[in-house]
Amino acid sequence: MNYEKTYEIEDINLAPSGRKRIEWARANMPITHSIGERFEREKPFQGKAISICLHLEAKTGVWLEALRKGGADIAITGSPGTTQDDTAAALVADMGISVFTRKNESFEEHLSYYERVLEFTPDLIADNGGDLHHLIYQHSEFSHLQTSLIGATEETTTGANRIRREELTGNFPTFVINDTQAKRIVENRFGVGSSVMDGIMRATNIMLHGKRAVVIGYGYCGSGVAQRLRGLGAHVVVVEANPLTRLEAHLEGFQTADLTNAVSVADLVITVTGERGVLGAEHFAVMQDKTIIANAGHFASEISVDALADMSTTSSEVREHITAYSLCNDNTLYLLAGGNPVNLAAGDGNPIEIMDLGLALQALSLERLVLGAGDYENTPQIVPEDIERLVAEGALKYWAGV
Repeated sequence: MNYEKTYEIEDINLAPSGRKRIEWARANMPITHSIGERFEREKPFQGKAISICLHLEAKTGVWLEALRKGGADIAITGSPGTTQDDTAAALVADMGISVFTRKNESFEEHLSYYERVLEFTPDLIADNGGDLHHLIYQHSEFSHLQTSLIGATEETTTGANRIRREELTGNFPTFVINDTQAKRIVENRFGVGSSVMDGIMRATNIMLHGKRAVVIGYGYCGSGVAQRLRGLGAHVVVVEANPLTRLEAHLEGFQTADLTNAVSVADLVITVTGERGVLGAEHFAVMQDKTIIANAGHFASEISVDALADMSTTSSEVREHITAYSLCNDNTLYLLAGGNPVNLAAGDGNPIEIMDLGLALQALSLERLVLGAGDYENTPQIVPEDIERLVAEGALKYWAGV
């Protein structure tokens, strides 16, 4: 196993602060923590390396701690704008994890960090958006991993769709965490809905009551965002390309509209699609003065920030996480968190307890793969039902006392 302890982070001296973050998260993640205690006894990952791409924050740290207790060597990278630099430092200093990420990393650095974690010749990968799968199947430097990998997990439906669409599959099984009902309903609808509101309100300190809000995309995450906005008194319009999903939004009491008409009268526009280039120059041109724009989807590129910059005469940071773009028509548009996922870039991400459930699914899925990947087809597939049931039972035990 070609595994050398190394890292590239913002500042190792930030570790004490990150340690406190992880301790607080651990105290509120009983499902993942209990799995880690069992892993420490049974060592299912002894002698195995796991390369990971996932937003790096305190809850992720508790999950990594559980994997380390199980004997795993770990290399991880995060995403631009969402990394907690102090948490990254604590993972290196306290757990000996190889971390390649910084909150303010450039996109070029971000791409290079994907390669760095795969250079550790992993036995398992935990992917987020299909990026590691893409390197393994599209770059000859990593093609050997097609036959050496035991298996993989993929956190997102966006990533699973990409793996299928680009045919990044065929040699090992990939468990898609987001295909589980537990992940879709609990984390995506309730967790993302709550954390997006938190990120927007932290960034702006504005009242959402009475605001005209447009939610673009009405999947599990988008529906959660729309519902939480409505609960805070916003007047919500849903934009959705799929006619059946748009009908669902209508039947749940939301006004629906086409994209251009919707954004032209909005106070707040939020993308939640998992697709690239959802908002472009033609949409910015019709937005009213002082419209706030945020992204809650997987890719920062859902909002065409370059197009917005090209249309602007000036841009400036008017508050942490808020960039004002002054357009030629004298309107000013406010972009939150540089177009990065607003719940992570301007907030702390999903509530700790919610992530406890999702990361427990990850931990048990990786364990299942290392113990018996040969029992599963070499395709993207849902997490085994017994794992999902076990995690749901754990959530009921700790959250509801039943």
